[in-house]
Amino acid sequence: MKSSLDGSVASSYDVENEKLNEAHLNTPGHSVDEGYAWVILAISFFVNFAGLGIAFSAGVYTPVLLEEFNGKKEAVGLIGALYIGFIFFAGPVSGYFTNQFGHRATIIGGALLATLGVALGAAVSNVWLLCVTVGVVGGSGTSMIYIPSVTILAEYFHKWKAVAFTISAVGIGTGTLVMPLYLKWAIDQYGRRGAYLMTAGVILQVVVAGFLIDRTQTQIQNRKSNFTLKEQFASICNWKFISFLANNFLFGLSTTIVFVFLPDYAELKGLTKIQAVYLVSIIGISNAVGRLLNIPISLCHCNNGIVYAITCALSGVVVCVINIPVSENEKTFIFLAFACLMYGLMFGIQLANLVVVTNYLCQDRFLNFALGIAMMFNGTGSICGSPVAAYFFTVGGESFELPYYIAGGVTIIAGLIILPLVHKRRQPQTSIELDDRLE
Repeated sequence: MKSSLDGSVASSYDVENEKLNEAHLNTPGHSVDEGYAWVILAISFFVNFAGLGIAFSAGVYTPVLLEEFNGKKEAVGLIGALYIGFIFFAGPVSGYFTNQFGHRATIIGGALLATLGVALGAAVSNVWLLCVTVGVVGGSGTSMIYIPSVTILAEYFHKWKAVAFTISAVGIGTGTLVMPLYLKWAIDQYGRRGAYLMTAGVILQVVVAGFLIDRTQTQIQNRKSNFTLKEQFASICNWKFISFLANNFLFGLSTTIVFVFLPDYAELKGLTKIQAVYLVSIIGISNAVGRLLNIPISLCHCNNGIVYAITCALSGVVVCVINIPVSENEKTFIFLAFACLMYGLMFGIQLANLVVVTNYLCQDRFLNFALGIAMMFNGTGSICGSPVAAYFFTVGGESFELPYYIAGGVTIIAGLIILPLVHKRRQPQTSIELDDRLE
């Protein structure tokens, strides 16, 4: 049996892994592609809706935080950047916890940690403490929610794996549609502190979802994770995966600039606060639609990798287009709404394929680790995005045009980087099918 990653994986392990897969198939209540698998998919959808939906709506807090902290854009922008960034930056730790303790325990622990971080944000009055509580603690907890909620699908789906990943990802888009409106209402009614407490309450519901995951699955997962750290690193030490990491870094940098500063940018263009929030929601609904569109794309057996690369590059083009000036306010809103609609569609289709592309580049048993490393690079880019945007905002004469051109440019580059890796049609690797799909 040929290893898909430079012969670094022992075939003897795969024989044992095949036996574990058979045990998984024969475990009561753990049918693959049917039955309880769809319950797991519903849990994954809700976790993404509550956890990631809130994270990508963090920009709604930006205007009220700027007022509270006297317009300190660098510091205030860092709160949202750290929140989004640590979801991804803490990926390897989240992957490790998932391997060691299983999906169920990691999701529950992550939800409690994220709830604590956001709730503490309601109690502090210092912008740097908000960076720690909401940004670092809340983001790290959300990372522990996200990775196991996605990788658990590889345990329950084979034939419908790409579709399952897509439906799960729709939860993020749906959350990004609903949460900005909810958070804006909460801020208007209860202020920044009350809104943080209500946000923490939503995240706490993920604990309930985590308890719905069967304990038996966790025991099987722990047995299947019996491999060394050296094997894990060997599985990603190749130029293809390194190029994929570069793609994630650049995309993370640009995403933070778009999501964190969009409401403030819209207000500088003359839109009202509620119109600015609507733009974020438009990204959310088109994001969800884009993820749904990926279902027929997957069913048609299109090359998910090429779809990922093209939509990444096109989303960069849209970000650059956002800077085109429009004379009248009403036309400005319509133009920006259309741009956000297109950005959300491209963003949604791309992210619906993120886990699928990761699975192209590694076997199922390394998916937790590989996705965690990819997320860490994405998070590093996200953390860098806010200070980069703030710096070029100042350099560009107190305007977001230069930061948005930079964000668009690096996203186009990120898409072009990934194209050489995915030019052939492939199916995601499984832990039993060890062919070299990227050669």
